Amino acid sequence: MTPTKDQIAQFYRTALDRCLEAFPKLDEKEWDKKASEEWTAREHFASLVGTMERETLPLTRQSLAGETPNIPGLAGRSDVRPFRNQVAQEFKALPISELLDKLRANYGEHLALLESLDESDLDKPAHGPAWDRPGSIRDFFFASYLFLANTYQDVRKAAKKKLPHWIDISTPEQVNYHMSRIFHYMPLIFRSDKGADVTATYQFTMEGEGGGQWALSIASGRADAQDGPAEPHDIEIKTKPQLWIDLANGELNPAMAIMTRKVKLGGNAGLAVKLSDLFSAEE
Repeated sequence: MTPTKDQIAQFYRTALDRCLEAFPKLDEKEWDKKASEEWTAREHFASLVGTMERETLPLTRQSLAGETPNIPGLAGRSDVRPFRNQVAQEFKALPISELLDKLRANYGEHLALLESLDESDLDKPAHGPAWDRPGSIRDFFFASYLFLANTYQDVRKAAKKKLPHWIDISTPEQVNYHMSRIFHYMPLIFRSDKGADVTATYQFTMEGEGGGQWALSIASGRADAQDGPAEPHDIEIKTKPQLWIDLANGELNPAMAIMTRKVKLGGNAGLAVKLSDLFSAEE
């Protein structure tokens, strides 16, 4: 079921508040630790703040006005990585205190924009440069919620003793919302250039509190998501929400996860290997 405007705002605000509470706990040494292969924790934070200011807010406003998306230097998926890297390098020069102020202001402005809309506004067409096909205005708010959570997890790599895992501090309702947003956002970042000849149905079973089942069907160069199980399906991927998030951000090695039964596969296991190639916001 598609979340209402009030539900979107509720989970979005909770995610923002969680980041605003957590990030001041890091010291300068932790901010400068590597948090991924390419970026430090500071650069991930800078990207979060700068992307909202330079990309998401303008795109949301342009789409609401019925305008063609127009962000200089960001025409399509191939531009996403260099554009966001440039933004991150620019914003990382700011003090952490200023980044926190901008996080509060920029995301607060996006939230205020959401709260000013009617439910019907959320169904207006929209297009993001990382998307494979047009979505809707609500997808900008889903993407921004996920960006907060993903950045929190990246920053956490530099200070695991200070920041608990996102799932560990989430209620079952919050976990379910989070996983649903992940699977329903994936069709927008489907790589139709790589999956034009793929016909397959993935079933994802997330075990434990807040879990559930979702499915992704790929056919004719398009991916579509649904709540609940899919019968028939070509592959089932079964794990826990926390482990799925760790797989997505590189903290858990896929091969090791399968070997240790942290991730269980049923059906055509070869399709699991294709997931990272078929779904990506960047080229």
